[in-house]
Amino acid sequence: MVWDRTYSTSPGWATLVPLLVCSDDLDLTCNVIVAEQHADEHHVHWRRFGLLRGLISLQSPAVDWYDSIPSLTFERAHFQSVLDVFRKQEGIKMDWD
Repeated sequence: MVWDRTYSTSPGWATLVPLLVCSDDLDLTCNVIVAEQHADEHHVHWRRFGLLRGLISLQSPAVDWYDSIPSLTFERAHFQSVLDVFRKQEGIKMDWD
């Protein structure tokens, strides 16, 4: 689920991407730090960051947003390239590989 959300970079698409989860079992029901990810044709934006309060699988889960953290913008091709390199290094396979 984490990788599917991170790779959700179709222009106009928005999703919550888990950035920090419980390390023991990757439990997405414990404290989860998320980024609100939006994408356009050339960039991927992490517009805001927060603490997930609801289930990430819900349509609009509750999030306590951290207003003091600035947004981040990545060049789209570089963003996807870095993800691909990391997955290859860690031996993580996706359905489309």
